[in-house]
Amino acid sequence: MNSKIILVVGPSGAGKDTLLRYAKEKLNDRFNFVKRYITREADVNESNYFIDEYAFEILRHNGYFASNWNAHGNFYGIPKRFIKNGVNIISISRSRIKDFENLYEDVYTLNITLPKDKLRQRLLARGRESSEEIEQRLNRSYEKIECNKLIEFDNSSSLEESKEKFLELLKSIENE
Repeated sequence: MNSKIILVVGPSGAGKDTLLRYAKEKLNDRFNFVKRYITREADVNESNYFIDEYAFEILRHNGYFASNWNAHGNFYGIPKRFIKNGVNIISISRSRIKDFENLYEDVYTLNITLPKDKLRQRLLARGRESSEEIEQRLNRSYEKIECNKLIEFDNSSSLEESKEKFLELLKSIENE
């Protein structure tokens, strides 16, 4: 299989889903935007498949996923069959990057970043967590991302500017 994998990582609220939604709208004919299985209902910002924990465990046990993880009380999985020839864009946990680097040769990791004050504002506006949970999330320390091809993407520009810069970045990776 001749696949290029672009992994999108970053803290919750950094704007990954917004950037991915825009990129999918503009580049869906060129890239495979890989959906995830998640054991919670998708919200308006996501386009994923809901699956209950029992079904998730059966699939995980039978090797259905290229990668899976648990975060914030939910299970996430990327089915192997969703990876296609060409460029695949996948939103994952930073802890699972090596899963893809072990399976595929051409893997890029895009780390979406945002200053802590802007991240706090976005998390509060989203309304999924209490103020205390948000502060705990913001005070986490993250180790340096270990991967073969890391690209940092600062998402603190205006929304329109960030979306266009993100598109240009994806196109440049496609052409490498």
